[in-house]
Amino acid sequence: MAERSNPEKAISAEEALKTELIVNQALIDILIEKKIISEKELVAAIQKIRGEQKIKINDSKNIVRLKN
Repeated sequence: MAERSNPEKAISAEEALKTELIVNQALIDILIEKKIISEKELVAAIQKIRGEQKIKINDSKNIVRLKN
């Protein structure tokens, strides 16, 4: 079971984001180095996810009108 976080050890959103970026880069580097995925496959997957996210955002704008 996961441990409950200690409020005294809480980190900022910025620090959490930096940590997430470092972890993601390390995983990508390892996967490419071990030839589990290629850079081309990685880029294709990123583009696919970006496209899916744009569709979700556009769909949500149709459901809820956002004020400009």
